[in-house]
Amino acid sequence: MRMQNCPHCGANNSIKRTTCYHCQQPLLAPEQEPSAPAASSRWEALEPLHGQATRRVLRPAPDDAFAAAASRGEAPTAARAAARRYLPSARRSLAHIRRMSQFFRQLSTMTGSSLTLAAACRELQRTGPKKLRSLAAQMLEAAEKGAPISSAMERDQHLFYPWHLGLLRAAEAGGFLPEAFDRIAHAYEVEWETRSALRLRLFFYVFFGLPAMLLVLPVVRFLQQPIPEIDSWTPQYVIDGLLAQVRSVSLPIAIGFIAVVLVWQLLGATAWFQGVQQRIVARLPLVGSLARTHALDRYLSTLGLMLRGSVPLGEAAEQAALSAGHAVLTPKLLRIVPALRGGVPLSQALGAERLLDADALGMTATGEASGALPDMLTRAADYYRLENEAKRRMLLRAAGIAIGVLWLSLAGALLISGYLTYFDFLFRAGDKLWMEQ
Repeated sequence: MRMQNCPHCGANNSIKRTTCYHCQQPLLAPEQEPSAPAASSRWEALEPLHGQATRRVLRPAPDDAFAAAASRGEAPTAARAAARRYLPSARRSLAHIRRMSQFFRQLSTMTGSSLTLAAACRELQRTGPKKLRSLAAQMLEAAEKGAPISSAMERDQHLFYPWHLGLLRAAEAGGFLPEAFDRIAHAYEVEWETRSALRLRLFFYVFFGLPAMLLVLPVVRFLQQPIPEIDSWTPQYVIDGLLAQVRSVSLPIAIGFIAVVLVWQLLGATAWFQGVQQRIVARLPLVGSLARTHALDRYLSTLGLMLRGSVPLGEAAEQAALSAGHAVLTPKLLRIVPALRGGVPLSQALGAERLLDADALGMTATGEASGALPDMLTRAADYYRLENEAKRRMLLRAAGIAIGVLWLSLAGALLISGYLTYFDFLFRAGDKLWMEQ
């Protein structure tokens, strides 16, 4: 298909279009398009020379925050970071995570097997998850019109993580949509596996252990009460006493537990609270390292794929920083973008901020020296991914052990208290009976 470059943003458009799909500015008429030089060989006819290869430049759509920041004279990087939210806007359910993993896995498989994006969306509209078929229809409409699919996904931002949209924008610019779909599907699969494993460990303790404790606790509290007269010791008195303890002890604990869960869910639906969570988690020994390696994996893989698609380093670094989706690392990664635009090597900029370890920095420097920077960044991302998988398995084991130890401690404390209270009640009842006789 013949393509033409937009004179305003440089995006590739079909020769049949009259307005650019990216910036919506008018394009040159077909007869006004500058003619390409004739190929000197059939190899140049199949693949243009390196100097003649067209390159799509990433330019975000103008918005109010970007315009306001530009009017104040702020840096473009700071304006884009303020305009784009790189933290989730809501906590997704486990069923939604599973549907999204299936959706993107099917999309990655079909687009990676030489199917066009429109054909893949048409197939997903028929066989994909039922709750996501409307999304597949919107993506199909955008693909048939020649518009980027990220514009269709932006209409349903509640379905995605913001770093997914950033990765898809980068994939459209670099031409690696199947790889982007595969990485998003892998991220959803890892999240579903981790959350389902933690939920399975918590299910027994919360839905079986906690109610048992709330039923035993009123009995222990009732036996600790002063013993009444023998004549007033009737079944009705016991039932009334147990119900009073349930209302005063077990019911407040259950209501407080449910309230804490609901408040946590409500706060988890805000980007501010998730940013606070990530900053706290970043300081923890094992969990913080896990979140850091996961964010660096996304950053390096996105940056490598974009550089492979001939995207300028400054634009690629900015999009990759937004794709990291980490409240602590993303601002630091955005700070090095002006230096990269000024010609500072990537390894030097990353080393100044201490964002990568020595091995990853060495691989980055080797890639810059040998001209194979995209491949070396992808390899470094693979190492971070393997490290993340090992730490995630260790974290799941540690979480299972910690939850089990905590539950056994609570159950053991309640059991010991119950035995002591029971024998104390027997002695006090015996003394009461002996004194009355």
